[in-house]
Amino acid sequence: MMPDILISPENPLVDDKLQVVIHGLQAHQNTTIKASTFEGNSKFSSFACYTSDKNGSISLAKHPSLSGTYTGIKPMGLFWSMIQDPGQKPGRRYVKRTVTTPQEVKITLYKGHLTWENVHSNKFTPLANKEIERLFKRSDVTRVEIKHGRLKGTLFIPPGHGPFPGVIDMFGTVGGIMEFRAAMLANKGFITFALCYMTSYDVKEIETSYLQEAVTWFCSHPATMKTGIGMFGVSKGGELALLLSTICTKIKAVVNINGPPFNSSAPLAPFDNYVEMNHSAALTVQPDESLVFRTRDAICDNLTSEKLTQTWRTDVQILYLVGEDDQSLHPRCAQMFQETYPRSKQHNLTVVRYPGTGHLIEPPYLPICPSNNKTYVVDSFGEKIQKEVILMWGGEKEAHSKAQEDSWNRIIMFFHSVLLKKNVYSLNSQL
Repeated sequence: MMPDILISPENPLVDDKLQVVIHGLQAHQNTTIKASTFEGNSKFSSFACYTSDKNGSISLAKHPSLSGTYTGIKPMGLFWSMIQDPGQKPGRRYVKRTVTTPQEVKITLYKGHLTWENVHSNKFTPLANKEIERLFKRSDVTRVEIKHGRLKGTLFIPPGHGPFPGVIDMFGTVGGIMEFRAAMLANKGFITFALCYMTSYDVKEIETSYLQEAVTWFCSHPATMKTGIGMFGVSKGGELALLLSTICTKIKAVVNINGPPFNSSAPLAPFDNYVEMNHSAALTVQPDESLVFRTRDAICDNLTSEKLTQTWRTDVQILYLVGEDDQSLHPRCAQMFQETYPRSKQHNLTVVRYPGTGHLIEPPYLPICPSNNKTYVVDSFGEKIQKEVILMWGGEKEAHSKAQEDSWNRIIMFFHSVLLKKNVYSLNSQL
């Protein structure tokens, strides 16, 4: 009898927790399971070594991985522990660019306990294969490309008549439009606007009037509830969400993931709390002459409480998620921000700290990115040259994966609670 790989549910969303079970093995048989996927020209994979039980079965929810890209009982370890395949240009980050297509994952079962090198060779014949498609966007969620005047982005509208609670979603200084998180929020019943606020890597192109225009347009959309919207941002996007909430009364809820609680990188009118970064402290040259950019300690020396964004003066509700191993922004900034809140306003701010967690806290069950490479144009003795820089984000794999799962649940419930005025849970409780 050939082994059989069973995965449920069928046609899952990417944030669904899956049941992966293997039947038809010999009792106490050593096996290796590999998961692999691709995005564009980049390939990612994971592997784990298991021993079947007395019935010849393996359940990822019950049996421990003995070695591999993760160990222990981790039901979704095959998905979040994926790393780049060998033989590729290093430093790539997994980002789903086309949300209308699923993440295609191939699960392969091998005999024996294999190594990372083994599972990427052609010397071992699989015992079984299984392919699964994980959806970033439900088929009944409508995707609309927006070009309204100078506004640019992508709108995701849930099924039904609406109006729906609305959320504007912004990423960091990566530039362009990132849609996967907005699509995933729409799956949960939110109308979401993935906003493009930078077309390049130059933060100087950001304009407050453009961001205000986006808020006004989104609030006036017929499918958006008129009682106020949420802002969701990571890194620079979180920073801008905090700043905007002090001048846009339609913003009622902000989720900030490791975004500076002050105006960083470049001055932005009308805000007067710009904090200059110490670039010499952030950039280091390694023995192999590679450049490493780690901004964790590049700001705090210049930061005072007067420079922090004064959201405490508003009634906006804020969920501030902090990775304590963040290599881009020191978690002390969050503590300083929290201390600006007087006792009468502290109920408006919830800060959740995640030990061992880095800067890029993504939705759950996606490959973790502790660092990635980026090419910059730099001035070298008067000549413009391209130089690759390693951007350090931080995060211990297992701790970071737990934070992604916990935070995603918190985010969904937070927006439901504030935008629909449903007291569905206590933000300070453990999920």
